Amino acid sequence: MTEKLNPGGLPATRKQYTPAFKAECVRQVVAGARQTAVARAQGISPALLGRWQRQALEQAVPSSAERDEIKRLRAELKRVEMEHDI
Repeated sequence: MTEKLNPGGLPATRKQYTPAFKAECVRQVVAGARQTAVARAQGISPALLGRWQRQALEQAVPSSAERDEIKRLRAELKRVEMEHDI
């Protein structure tokens, strides 16, 4: 198998982005900046930024098991608060 070479003759490498960089790009879009403007300013493709946005949304939305646990913990907190008031 041969390595892919870029026009300069060097091996092609993928650029790695830090989680902080990704989060900042997504934050800018959430704050109201246009996705294409943020992508252009940061030197990335709008499709890549869109992927980062979808990943951030998936991480932000709790799963059904997490929602069930939150509901259970809220009910327990309510019960404990009522016991404390008595």
